[in-house]
Amino acid sequence: MTETEYINGAAGPLAIHHLGGTGDQTLVVCHATGFLGRVYEAFARELRNDMTIVAFDFRGHGDSAHPADEEGYNWHGMADDVAAVIAHIGADVLHGFGHSMGGAALLEVERRHPGTFRTAMVVEPIVPPGRFAGDSPMAAAARGRLRTFPTHADALQRYASKPPLGLFRADVLNDYVRYGFAETDDGVTLKCTPESEANTFLNAGSITLGSLAEVELDVRVAVSGDGQLPAQLAHKVVEALPNGQLLEFPDLTHFGPLQDPVTIANALRELVSAAM
Repeated sequence: MTETEYINGAAGPLAIHHLGGTGDQTLVVCHATGFLGRVYEAFARELRNDMTIVAFDFRGHGDSAHPADEEGYNWHGMADDVAAVIAHIGADVLHGFGHSMGGAALLEVERRHPGTFRTAMVVEPIVPPGRFAGDSPMAAAARGRLRTFPTHADALQRYASKPPLGLFRADVLNDYVRYGFAETDDGVTLKCTPESEANTFLNAGSITLGSLAEVELDVRVAVSGDGQLPAQLAHKVVEALPNGQLLEFPDLTHFGPLQDPVTIANALRELVSAAM
């Protein structure tokens, strides 16, 4: 059973979710923009016999506090959130898993503090050469998201009907709707508001490719076969990392860990086992 606790983060309270598991090997899961730690519960279930799993909600996401202004969504601050969680849990042996924005923040923590992680797997981390110019298409799309539905069932039905969320495994999508919405007087409302998601996208590129030369850790970079910008960036990330290795998942999309948690968990397990 998942237990949630709160710690003080630089932008306010951070929600940490203990997703179960056993042993002195601890995996920290860093989620993608617009999501939250508990949407990776299915992924965690595949690994509970191998290690202890901890996820958390970045600032502006899930049950964590929202920054006061757009600058609070700078991805260096997201890395501060990862560091705060790591300092709190105090694991003896730490492994890292980061998806999209979460992968970028994880790599920044390892750059600042070499040796933080024994292993790291990042799924299409958003680490471009620099900040994106002008308004982001992803930010514009986020602002247009429907924030409130009459019920959880209505939200689930809408998301299941089309990509990208419709590609998620059914139980994963159910977790996103169950834990990603708060009950309000109007029905159920996104915890990560359209404005918070947009501000997060606008800060993409806070962490840049140039910084990766300082990351000496052997990092596995997972890339999907969808050919979209995150997949293109993943190849550049591998080139920029001194010890980056590519893991290809041609049948998956950028949302692979939520689409096929078993396949991604198996790849992570192999990495951790090889390092023991």
